[in-house]
Amino acid sequence: MTDKLLQGMDLAYMRTAVQTAMPDTVDIQRQSQEADGQGGFITTWANVYQSIPARLSAKGASESVAADRLDTQLNFTLTVAYDQSIDATDRVVHSSGTYDVQSVDTGKSWTLSKRCQMRQL
Repeated sequence: MTDKLLQGMDLAYMRTAVQTAMPDTVDIQRQSQEADGQGGFITTWANVYQSIPARLSAKGASESVAADRLDTQLNFTLTVAYDQSIDATDRVVHSSGTYDVQSVDTGKSWTLSKRCQMRQL
C-alpha cells in the first residue's frame, strides 16, 4: 500500500482537466520604468504572457470614501494554470477590461490551479 493519496499521473490528469474549464484568455503585463528624457522615469506596461487560458469571475464590489467622494472598486478572481507566472505587481488584460492583481494564492498542496484576487481599473 502506498502512503500517497495522489500519484503523479493523477495530479497531472486533474491539472489537465482544470485547464479545459478555462473559457477565457488573458494577457499578463509587467511594469517597467523607462527614462523620460528629462532625468526622470515613466511607468510602462508590457505584455509578458499573451493569450493565457484563464477563467475570470466577478467577486463583488467594495466601497471607500476618499476626498469626500464615494469610490466603488469591482473585485474579481482570476484562475490560471498552476504553473503560470503571475504576481501581485502584474496587470491582466481581458476582453472586458484591465485589472490590477492584488494577491496570488500559492503554496498549497496538490495545486491544480493558481487563483488571483484582482480589482478592475
